[in-house]
Amino acid sequence: MARKIRVFIEDSSQHILLKSLSGLVLFKDEMDYETFRTMLIELNVKHDIDIHSYVLMPEYFEFLLTPKHPEAISKFMQSLGRKYVGYYNKKYNRSGTIWDGRYKASLVEDKIYLFDVMKYIETLPLKEGVATKLKEYKFSSVHKNLFNEQDNIITYHNLYKNLGFTQVQRIEAYSKIFYSKMLDETLEFITKSLYKQTVTGSVEFIKNLEEQIGVSLTSKQRGRPKKETIKKGKKMYKNLVVLDKAKHKELKINPLEDLEFARESAFIPVVASEVASVGATFPVVFSADENPSLIALVSLGSGNLALDENGKWITNYVPSFLRKYPFALASTESNPEQKVILIDEDSKLFSKSKGKKLFKSSGEHSDTLSHAIKFLTAHEKEMVITKNVAKIIADSGILEDREIAVGEGEEKKVLVNGFKVVDREKLNALSDDILADWVRKGIISMIDAHLKSLEHIQTLFNIAQKRQS
Repeated sequence: MARKIRVFIEDSSQHILLKSLSGLVLFKDEMDYETFRTMLIELNVKHDIDIHSYVLMPEYFEFLLTPKHPEAISKFMQSLGRKYVGYYNKKYNRSGTIWDGRYKASLVEDKIYLFDVMKYIETLPLKEGVATKLKEYKFSSVHKNLFNEQDNIITYHNLYKNLGFTQVQRIEAYSKIFYSKMLDETLEFITKSLYKQTVTGSVEFIKNLEEQIGVSLTSKQRGRPKKETIKKGKKMYKNLVVLDKAKHKELKINPLEDLEFARESAFIPVVASEVASVGATFPVVFSADENPSLIALVSLGSGNLALDENGKWITNYVPSFLRKYPFALASTESNPEQKVILIDEDSKLFSKSKGKKLFKSSGEHSDTLSHAIKFLTAHEKEMVITKNVAKIIADSGILEDREIAVGEGEEKKVLVNGFKVVDREKLNALSDDILADWVRKGIISMIDAHLKSLEHIQTLFNIAQKRQS
């Protein structure tokens, strides 16, 4: 799934949600709640955040807040997440992240939905069954906004202030809103907007935003969202079908002599074990997805620079993702653990007249097909390991957005964007126990290879310039 676009509109609030890892209780006792609240007070001022509403639940927390600049929320959430992880892991003698990926965010059209979102957040203890009376649940902004109790976390929103000239008048007005029945459609819309990370706003409001930023902000009902960042170009696989021993019994395969099928690929997926090999020539970076992967950048926006005019890879080491073509693995819908073999039926590597057979006359796999399946299986395992490592790195908060561009000011032209790299300063700031664990697991070696590979961004320009001349 592509990473959702974070939209910043000056003086507009955002609905934020961050969950713990599945089954992990974030707040095990009152000290945990109070420690987290203290962190909120310290960090929301430091990172230019105004929190208008919040609730701390055992396995997640939600805020309604207004950032004062585009980077405010991300820096605030990174600091908050990292700070509480350090406290939590030390107290409960554990290591690693406690968060289930990145936070979710939904921009709110305040004039219509501000009070609905506040009410949505502050009534969660009742909905979730952790409290029978809101006043009894200590860890919510309801005590400030509805009961006028002290809470240094909260900054009143201007619309809340406009409810009356005195706090008594504001409480009275907010009470009428709070205790009125919320329409099921409104509740569903707020929930859906948050979890899909779309805008909590009217159709007109969203349309105006889309015109301003030039990107669709509505949720797509079907299919994968179109990337607005790194362009994949044409697909390598043209016609993937399930390999069938009856249908394909006469099929033969020829050697993979060229990689023309990848001519339009802007990047190539890479597994962790080959970062150093691929990164010796091309920059290896992290994709900007919610679940990031490792990719080698091989284009500056027009064709694969890693292929020569004959379709040959220009270095001795060819990424494993390309070497598995024209085969692929996929899970079945009925059983995700069950894998099926796919082939690109339109690949020029297949023939019925020449090459090595895929099946023996008995219908059993040929040695050629058995070898291909073994390679596919090994590659699949490597990809799972790589995804897990990339997630650990992403969850630590050390990845930063980058782009490749030429020119400055009005002359600036972005050639490649939508990828992330490790920030060395943030890497060095990680706790010693995390770094030691990463050294033992080989993650630091992989990160070092990734950082060194960034030198080869210049290599892409050198290749492009040489070909132009």
